[in-house]
Amino acid sequence: MSRLRPVLQLIFIVAASLVVALVGAEIYLSSRAPQGMALPFYNKIYPYVMFRPWESYTYETNETHAMSHNKSRIFVYTNEDGFRIPKAGYPLPKKKPAGQFRIAFLGPSVVQLGSTFDTALPGSLKLVLQKRYPGRDIEVINAGIQSSVSRQSLVQLLLHVVDYQPDMVIIYDGVNDLGLPLTYESRDNFPYNFQTMEEAWNFYREQRREPVWRIALERSEVFRILRGWWNPTERKVIPTADDPFAGTNAVTAEKVIEDKLYTQGHVAAYLSNWRKLIELGAAYHYKTVGILAPTPGLNREWAKPRMMKEFRLDEHKAAQWTQAFQTLYDEAARQIETLRKEYPDVTFMNMTYALQPPDQHFWDMIHVYDESNMILAEKIYKDIQPAVDSSLRSIQVK
Repeated sequence: MSRLRPVLQLIFIVAASLVVALVGAEIYLSSRAPQGMALPFYNKIYPYVMFRPWESYTYETNETHAMSHNKSRIFVYTNEDGFRIPKAGYPLPKKKPAGQFRIAFLGPSVVQLGSTFDTALPGSLKLVLQKRYPGRDIEVINAGIQSSVSRQSLVQLLLHVVDYQPDMVIIYDGVNDLGLPLTYESRDNFPYNFQTMEEAWNFYREQRREPVWRIALERSEVFRILRGWWNPTERKVIPTADDPFAGTNAVTAEKVIEDKLYTQGHVAAYLSNWRKLIELGAAYHYKTVGILAPTPGLNREWAKPRMMKEFRLDEHKAAQWTQAFQTLYDEAARQIETLRKEYPDVTFMNMTYALQPPDQHFWDMIHVYDESNMILAEKIYKDIQPAVDSSLRSIQVK
């Protein structure tokens, strides 16, 4: 036994040293590992629509924001259904008052956002209409949901908006539906961040099914590096603060550009929601307006450097993304023209290039400055004026 003692001591020292080395390596690598990409959730999780703005909500900032050229604070108030309203307690009854003309605005953050209710697009349109029709009772409902796609807008309409008896429903979208395949979610009509929820749920289940040692290995930076050496092809793509923002369901720009059937199918799936919105108008007695929102992403000189910075792409990839966006928007324009012929009584607007040059109108890759919402509202009014005039003639003034 005395002869084995030195051997056992040596084995113990080696094993202890190895453990200390592994723990030290884990601590070091964890501290140096790239920070995970934070995918924001601005809304509460809600059945069917997945996201819904907070109800009866007040949000006021002391700081100014880029959307107003840093000249204005942000003031957000919502009613009991999460619709943005001009001020806390603003009356927006579900039963439409006699003589009132109501428009409901559906869409993602390009509808919901603005420093105030009046500077968001629905509020800007309300100001335009009140100026054009003095003395008439006109209400414009901001039912936008940040990060939503058109399928969610459709459900939002059925669950909440129709209760407010709108005379006109405007769907104003495009960027989320058309751009998501390149970033994180390529499955048609799946909500933005849905894959994030799937991954969170799968991770939750794995933690309750896998042994502790397996979970520890999966969280280990040392094991991640070793696994990458052993099997480079099986490394999971996880968006991080230092890597390109592309999830496991994303498609390549090349596929969008080269696969015409894929692009046609993806756009058709998006615009199928416009078709449903139009057909539901007969049941709920509203007039439909479909608007493809403007985007700065097709202006290569403006978009390419911002894609390189915001999505961490090299110059070649950024150029491909711009071309892919162009392909998607061109196909959307073509299919909207087909809808225009199929539904001659519906107002369709393609506002893709409505705000030029981009640097004067967009404060990021998607959203416009407050005053640019007023420019858009004026353009929208010109196209919807016949439908508005027709509706106002049919509504008896109190």
